[in-house]
Amino acid sequence: MHCRAPSPALQAERLEDRLTPAGSVVPAGQFNYLQYSPTGELAELVWNGNALVFQDRVAGAWQDTTVTTAATFTRSQYGSAAQVEDAARAAQLVFTSDGTAHVLLLEKQWNGSLYATRIEHFERTSAGWQKVETIAPPMQSLWGPNTLVAAAGPNGSISFVFTETSVAATGVSNFGTGTLNYATNAGGAWSFAAIATTADLNQDVWESGARWAPRFISLAVDAANHAHVAYTPEFYIAGAFSTIDSTLMYATNSGGSWATQVVQAPINGGPADAGLGASIAVSPTGQVAIASYYVQRYATGSPEGSELLYHTLANGTWTSAVVANGPGGYVGADGPHYTGFAPQLFFDAQGRPNIVFSDEGAQHLTVSHANEFSGQIRVATLAGSAWSLRTVFPQTDPIHNQLYYPVAAEYGGQLTFAGLVATTTVDSNLDPVSASYAMTNVNLPYGLAAAPVVTTPPVVPPAVPPPPPAAPVAQAAVPTGWAVALDSGPYASQVFVFRPDGSLAFSVTPYGPSYTGGVRFALADLNGDGVPDLITVPAAGAEGVIRVFDGATGAPIASADPFPGYTGGFFVAAGDVYGPGHPDIVLGTDQIALPVVAVLDGHGLNVLAAFFAFPAGTPGGARVAVGDINGDGYADIVTAPGNGVPLISTFDGRALATGLGVQKLIPDYFLYPPQYLLGVNLTVGDINGDGYADIIGGTATGPAYVRVVSGQALVTGQGPTDLMDEFLWSGTNSGVRLAAVDAHGNGQVDLIAAPGGPASGYVELLDNSALRANNPLGIAWLDPLPGITAGLYVG
Repeated sequence: MHCRAPSPALQAERLEDRLTPAGSVVPAGQFNYLQYSPTGELAELVWNGNALVFQDRVAGAWQDTTVTTAATFTRSQYGSAAQVEDAARAAQLVFTSDGTAHVLLLEKQWNGSLYATRIEHFERTSAGWQKVETIAPPMQSLWGPNTLVAAAGPNGSISFVFTETSVAATGVSNFGTGTLNYATNAGGAWSFAAIATTADLNQDVWESGARWAPRFISLAVDAANHAHVAYTPEFYIAGAFSTIDSTLMYATNSGGSWATQVVQAPINGGPADAGLGASIAVSPTGQVAIASYYVQRYATGSPEGSELLYHTLANGTWTSAVVANGPGGYVGADGPHYTGFAPQLFFDAQGRPNIVFSDEGAQHLTVSHANEFSGQIRVATLAGSAWSLRTVFPQTDPIHNQLYYPVAAEYGGQLTFAGLVATTTVDSNLDPVSASYAMTNVNLPYGLAAAPVVTTPPVVPPAVPPPPPAAPVAQAAVPTGWAVALDSGPYASQVFVFRPDGSLAFSVTPYGPSYTGGVRFALADLNGDGVPDLITVPAAGAEGVIRVFDGATGAPIASADPFPGYTGGFFVAAGDVYGPGHPDIVLGTDQIALPVVAVLDGHGLNVLAAFFAFPAGTPGGARVAVGDINGDGYADIVTAPGNGVPLISTFDGRALATGLGVQKLIPDYFLYPPQYLLGVNLTVGDINGDGYADIIGGTATGPAYVRVVSGQALVTGQGPTDLMDEFLWSGTNSGVRLAAVDAHGNGQVDLIAAPGGPASGYVELLDNSALRANNPLGIAWLDPLPGITAGLYVG
């Protein structure tokens, strides 16, 4: 292997012209996605959309090889810092001491009640990248794993740590619980241990509907194969514009069992972030050290100042020193200026500590976006007793130009840097609205003269692969067009039906001009003319009469009172529960009633089945949605309580249709943390076009938080796997009402949404491309009823 000497001048290379589309390539790892192998090969691990790509530097260019593809923590496009973070935390590159390249991928497996953590282990062999094993820790948790960090040990061993969430963070005063766990194969077989209890490190910052968790976990392994971990166990926030605190912790098994120790707590009791981001390393002489980002805060929670700190351990005691406390030229207009963000610590060939970090600069810096504006690559080197600082990748205009995950790798005096450049569009408050991403490198070497020869023998595949699953029955389309109905208020309760071009098809006042209690509805072709018909039910306070209107003309065509005397209100959905081509009507009782579900024949409006979705006495009634979750041609019934625990129960439509009675299709699961007791709104539709209807839920109260769960993953035993998991908007606390529709008439499932309760009369349309990209920014706000300010139901 031959490496050409680098030029003395630092050169930056942007990768957006090499990997397209822009915004799809992000780091796979937070501290170690860029590495030199023990033999001098420079490599980088990145996500290109859902593909995990290994890059090695050969003859002055990057050579790309796809290791695998994955969908659990990734996106086809990345449009926010949170999406980038999800992907970065899910994969790790490791060069073992013999020079073999390994990749670890974090996955999770649903067992019917809990998630089990799974790590897919890939190795570069003479036959290319191959999966060598699935590592199966014994740990299980309600919400599954979220972070993986790995490091090489002596004698070809690998160690890693991972976090799991057992109780999810639900608000500013509840940061949940989780565990930090450890694994190693130093003894031959994999062994596992729990290190410490933590908060929910997946989403442990909640403020004004925002979520941001930059508390990096870092792992180093010494020459004796002892592990050293830097982590943050918690993030405390008492409420919007109030106290914020976090603590930097250290854990090690060097004494034979795991022990933890405080490295840095908030000075004078805070408020401060002492553990917002840290990395750990062990010097060639065995010195354990940590670099960390410390933020002092005002009593309101707003940042006051920051420092880059260097901590060393000697005789069981940590000593701290300030490395930097001001930015190197990267400043905003009139806002605070900070430094030390995202530090990466490593020891160079001379044994000197080096810290790669970034500055922050902004104006009108908000608490919830306090870390959005990190912007350039700087490096600090300890020479003797003094730290020298230099900027290797400068940037200006922090409102629009940022950089995430600054890292460096060193071999034989060659120091190479990498980072993720973000170009951001901001709103009138200077908060990020959208971002495009591009990887950048500084001081790249020529690399190897030729691709390395890999001698590791290939993995022998199994003799007979399992047969593929049967193809699902094609999904029936969701209704074409869309509609809105007025909630209770000063107006008569009307329904307005719109064509795909946005023009009004018709409107009806199903319960007369004097009824103002609100109306809910569904759309389905009951009369067989190819046009979805309108099915309406009243909210609580009126006799529960179902009315059906011709979708082509708006004329009434049917009416029924299935439960005379009932005035508790219904929710309604429609679909082919009792067989393809014959939509049925599904009712769920409103909050004041028992959680009863009823299925009515779509032609005669006769009751075909009625059952409790949840045990009698469960509060909240039953919200209902209908769709073919398992692809068998029969619509299944999805239910959730109107308030109380956010439990999703799904009932098999085929079992009802064939006389087998009421049967669960899949195990129940929580859409949100069980501590969330304010109800769920539901809809169903095949978002990703795989032939399986997906379950879409939104909060009935609180921030407008939507989760889309893959139907295919549910029925194939993978458990609740997210296709989308986002806040749709901020500034409201009334939840979100949802409906899956074909808004554009193109055969694709879109999502229409509106705030719950009294509102502005606006609705939000997320087309299918935005849903597939998990991009809530790809939306259109519609004002279907100009001049009317009222709460709306959508469908």
